[in-house]
Parts: sequence; structure tokens; C-alpha cells
Amino acid sequence: MTKKDLIEIVAQKAHLSKKAAKQAVESFLSEIMKALSNGQVVKLSGFGTFRTKMFKAKTIRAIGTKESKKIAARRMPRYIPGTKIKKMVR
Repeated sequence: MTKKDLIEIVAQKAHLSKKAAKQAVESFLSEIMKALSNGQVVKLSGFGTFRTKMFKAKTIRAIGTKESKKIAARRMPRYIPGTKIKKMVR
């Protein structure tokens, strides 16, 4: 499923125009991204939890060239599925 497919489904089920559905979906996703960029945890009951995790800086070695590379510390988004999704996917 793509974002376009999701917008069409929201438009049909909520009896909205595609333009209004697109705005709703875009706003929803934008608010999740904004919260994550501020370091907040987003919990959607039954769906799951979005959070960020901090990874330390590290040095890796390329397998082919044996060359060392430094990777900077970074924060990455993570998703933990909720109970309902886990049961549905089984």
C-alpha cells in the first residue's frame, strides 16, 4: 500500500474529497514526524509506538578494503507494533 492508496481509502471511508483526505493524511504523518524530531514518543493505542533511539558513534571496517570508517552518533526512528497488529499479522 502506498500513501496514494491510503488517501483513496480514507476519502472513501470518511466520505471526503481526495483533496481533504490527502490533507488529513499529510497532517497526520507530519505531526508524527514533528513529534519524533522533538524527541517525543508517539503512542497509538492498538497500532504501536513510534520513538527515537540514540546510537553511539563508532568505527567500522569495510570488508573488501579493510579501510576504517567513522560513523557519527545519530538518532534513528523506531516502531514497536501494538498487540492488535501483532495478532493480525500472525
